[in-house]
Amino acid sequence: MARIFCFWTGSNEMSENRKRGIASLRANTGCEIVLITPDTLTDLVPAADLHPAYRHLNLAHRADYLRCYAMRHEGGGYADIKPNHHDWTPWFDRLASSPKLWAIGYREHSPGSVSNMYTSSKDLGRAAPRRAAAYLHRKWLQANHKRLIGCCAFICKPGTPFVEEWWREMNRRLDRLLPELERNPARRPHERPGDLVDGVPSRYPVPWTHILGDIFHPLGLKYTRRMSRDLPPPESRNYR
Repeated sequence: MARIFCFWTGSNEMSENRKRGIASLRANTGCEIVLITPDTLTDLVPAADLHPAYRHLNLAHRADYLRCYAMRHEGGGYADIKPNHHDWTPWFDRLASSPKLWAIGYREHSPGSVSNMYTSSKDLGRAAPRRAAAYLHRKWLQANHKRLIGCCAFICKPGTPFVEEWWREMNRRLDRLLPELERNPARRPHERPGDLVDGVPSRYPVPWTHILGDIFHPLGLKYTRRMSRDLPPPESRNYR
């Protein structure tokens, strides 16, 4: 049976909406749902292989790391824990039978859904020329948003240039961030740089989209001819 990976990376209780999201994935997708939690993490990633930055990341960024790991090493599906009302098996079958396709996802629905590497560059304290380049890069991606697949649900073949480049770039960024992460680990599940934590602006160093969308969307455009964009999108309302 085809597998879809989902991740719940903290010890916090899953909300009722999230539980309904998992139930809908199990009931409707026609696939095995592999829910990775802290208790089952080593079923996917051997402890020795886990990046040393992982334990310092916020819970959302841990899931960003794990979805890349799963797609690179295992392949198969990934889905955010949100309501899903569609059978995924036709798209698994299509990917398996299409040598030219590397991934299938849903089409990004608007320019505003494109990852914001400009904000990331500001949070990272980049110099003005690099911020300007990031701004223009995002504008180009936004102009081409209909050629991109979204980050919240997709199916990938393992070992393709797409997932290999995604994996290398994410690890490169985590390597660079590790010293600062060790000094300023996340203290809240969705902490962002500058968030008030105990009345003090957070020094957590990882911008919100830096290790997922800022990599995933540019690679999606680079390899757009290897992508199908007709997977039904996940429900984006009332899922928390």
